[in-house]
Amino acid sequence: MRFNKLLLILPMALTSLLLLTSCDNNQLQDDDDDDQLPKVTVFKVEPLDYTLKINLPGRVVASQIAEIRPQVSGIVLNREFEESSNVKAGQSLYQIDPAIYQANYDSAVASVASAKANANIAQLTLKRYAGLLNTKSISQQEYDKAAADAKQANASVLVAQAAEHAAKVNLDYTKVYSPIDGYIGKSSVTEGALVSAGQATPLALVQQLDPIYVDMTEAATRYNKYLQDENIIYEPVKGNNVELFFNDGSKYALPGSVKFSDMTVNETTGTVTLRSQFANSESKILPGMFVKPQLTLGTIKNAVLVPQQGVTSNQKGQYTAKILKPDNTVEYRQDIKVYTGISGYWVVTSGINIGEQIITTGLLNLTAVELGMPMKAEVVGEPNTLSQEQLDDIIKNNVK
Repeated sequence: MRFNKLLLILPMALTSLLLLTSCDNNQLQDDDDDDQLPKVTVFKVEPLDYTLKINLPGRVVASQIAEIRPQVSGIVLNREFEESSNVKAGQSLYQIDPAIYQANYDSAVASVASAKANANIAQLTLKRYAGLLNTKSISQQEYDKAAADAKQANASVLVAQAAEHAAKVNLDYTKVYSPIDGYIGKSSVTEGALVSAGQATPLALVQQLDPIYVDMTEAATRYNKYLQDENIIYEPVKGNNVELFFNDGSKYALPGSVKFSDMTVNETTGTVTLRSQFANSESKILPGMFVKPQLTLGTIKNAVLVPQQGVTSNQKGQYTAKILKPDNTVEYRQDIKVYTGISGYWVVTSGINIGEQIITTGLLNLTAVELGMPMKAEVVGEPNTLSQEQLDDIIKNNVK
């Protein structure tokens, strides 16, 4: 009887054991599958406002330049300014020996007086001849000659007055004045030097330093692209949109603005020139300096920024990326459009959307997805992100 019961219980126990073994094996298989998923880290795309700035080479030029040259020849008697100082428009800079020009002017004044006296006599003679002509005491020919002499005398007065004016101008030119406000450097001549009218070498150079210009150069094709992208890719900024950095990395306190852009392309370099203007009351920016202006073009609203390590390129030269979907499947995405880059990030205009997760590490274990094979991946840690504050700091420090 006991043997019969044992025969009934034994199959049931074996069946239970097999079921338990099967469950354990399935659980172990699931655990093994989870362990075999590629481990990746991801970057989650957040909407950001990207300020589009470009760094350009720049050189400082004075806003006005006056080369001081003599208009008359002579000996320099005095230099009437301090070298390396500021001068005002109309300030006397040099005194050229005026003796000969004063004598010429005095002679011209006397010539005018003589011409006027002759003209007066001619007019009186004409007046007398008019009365004699009425009484037939003189002929018509004699009267006509007197009238012509009077006109000639009046013309002589005009000639003498013109000579007087020229002599006065030359006399005034013996004083050499500054035509503009500005900074004057060293003098190329000293007292006693002989100078010539219109000589090639200037006596000195006056430069207006406030405001001052910075000429920036950019490739013509690239600058035209920026112009085409206005109001399409970015919203252009208005007003003071140029920041200035010196070669030591220090920043000039005051912003500047673009005064104009020259659309004539340099045939040698293929570049165009943009001129910016800065206030320079303390003369910290000097002509001839090489500086690093940073031009703010505008702002890309809701920009998509992706770490450059998460974007690769295929054999066609297209930018590609691997996207981790919410169900942990991996999508291989091609033909991504990149607009510009900054400090390890790409600004993407097409192909990646806000809120998506870009795989940044573990990409070598996901090459099968490029062949169309379905794959899943496991995220290690929390998704990385880029905040607006972090982006602003990157842009601020992006000075070449």
